[in-house]
Amino acid sequence: MAQVQHVLNITIDPLKPVPEICAIIQAIVPYHQGQEEAILLGVQEACETRLKQLKGDEQHG
Repeated sequence: MAQVQHVLNITIDPLKPVPEICAIIQAIVPYHQGQEEAILLGVQEACETRLKQLKGDEQHG
């Protein structure tokens, strides 16, 4: 039986985090047509969660 794998191998420059993360999102979205909004909302939720954690760390630190 044929085995098919869809894999993205991505190398990023950690010194340019914002454009690199944006490029990753753009690379992944075409593999999930019709789910772009769900992907972006999930990323947004993860960012908001982390921002809340950072604010909590600042208040306790």
